[in-house]
Amino acid sequence: MHPWTASLSLAALGLSATLGLATGVRAEPAPPAPAPQIPRDAWKDCSFNGRTIGCRDERTSDGFRLLWRDGPRMTYTLVPRPPGATVSIYRDRLGGLWRQELLPQGNQVLSHTSNGNRIVIPLRFPCRPPLQGEVGYCRE
Repeated sequence: MHPWTASLSLAALGLSATLGLATGVRAEPAPPAPAPQIPRDAWKDCSFNGRTIGCRDERTSDGFRLLWRDGPRMTYTLVPRPPGATVSIYRDRLGGLWRQELLPQGNQVLSHTSNGNRIVIPLRFPCRPPLQGEVGYCRE
């Protein structure tokens, strides 16, 4: 019998008929938690000014790093917020300032404060069909 469909007796769980349940009644165990995403590769579908480009993001102690699939990489350092500020600002290693917006689903949008460039960093890897002999991104 498959472990997910195996039943447990209430007596085995330490429950008795005093709870209003007859002994010998079987309860199904909870299904296992969903498996985490297993990426086919480590590239997320980021975008720069609306153009989708693979990127990798790594957290650092004071910000994060972005490595773009086409070669460029940049480090962003959190600028200390003044009291009462609600927006996070990051400084890139070239001195540019980027305003961060966190969307409800966890995606991150960075907008350059002086030139309007925009970077979107998704929280999750995209779902893609598997390559031959591999497992794809998403498991259900």
